[in-house]
Amino acid sequence: MLKVGLIGAGFMGQMHTNVYANIPEAQLIAVADQDEAKARELAPDATIYGTAEEMMKAESLDVVDVCLPTYLHAEYVVKAAQAGKHVLCEKPMAMTPGEADRMIEATEKAGVTFMVAHCIRFWPEYMALKNIVDKGTLGKLTSLSCVRRSPTPTWSWDGWLLDPVRSGGMALDLHIHDTDYILYLFGKPASVCSSGVWDERGCVHIFTTYDFGSDRSVFAEGGWDFPAAYPFNMSFSAVFEKGAVAMQPGFVVYEAGKDPVSPELPKPNIGAVEGVGNISDLGGYFNEIRYFIDCLLKGEKPRIVTPRDAKDSVETLLAEMESAKTGKAVTL
Repeated sequence: MLKVGLIGAGFMGQMHTNVYANIPEAQLIAVADQDEAKARELAPDATIYGTAEEMMKAESLDVVDVCLPTYLHAEYVVKAAQAGKHVLCEKPMAMTPGEADRMIEATEKAGVTFMVAHCIRFWPEYMALKNIVDKGTLGKLTSLSCVRRSPTPTWSWDGWLLDPVRSGGMALDLHIHDTDYILYLFGKPASVCSSGVWDERGCVHIFTTYDFGSDRSVFAEGGWDFPAAYPFNMSFSAVFEKGAVAMQPGFVVYEAGKDPVSPELPKPNIGAVEGVGNISDLGGYFNEIRYFIDCLLKGEKPRIVTPRDAKDSVETLLAEMESAKTGKAVTL
């Protein structure tokens, strides 16, 4: 049984708490948050601490799960590593590549396992597309479009999501899901060319073309400048030499010469527990945390997403923002 301590009782802390309740090999025994009443409501069976430092000093933990605002990720991943704990950290990895380097150095020096929770790599529909790409079932992928749109996230603690100094803005918090997934499929692009919409909240909408050569077109759009009534949605359309695959929102395979099919995708059994906010399906979150726990139990380092993968995504995303600001392509 792995003993887990969670730092942060907000939106993502609640998601992760729901997942741990469905993983028998991991027990959430402690939660740290400055709002102790909120933490107690989130995890009534756990010991509650006002600070992460108190929790890590008092508890015999195997894992620290960091669900804090982005600007605090580097500080607390480093502290957890120095305390000798394995670390799972919410995405994005950090605000800057320099912070990411500090996190990698600290976890490697401590000899602990560290994974950034890029949940889209574990989302059933995106996993299925990755499998089709890797196996070449429909031939080469020639074009891909990924879209992620959200109402303005007014629900975060102290409004931190809408403060680009603390969150990096929409691009680093929301759009990075698709940037990271595109890198998962193809590696780093040669360059990125972006345009965007900016206001006092930073970049609130972005459009990016990724350069993977003249024989493949890859595009992503992300935005959270939609009104409150607009439903959150994520989708992709992928065209191959021998067909197409789309998530709009169902998963459909269109193979040339055959009728479209909507294969049933494997989803974890998480009982009656649901997500929170605009996420009803815990499947991707369950898959990523289940994978991390399994890696620890097996004594293996995570391969689906490595710390350097997560750093690459931050670097690519920041290049997109630079391109959107300057109106020029940025080489990676």
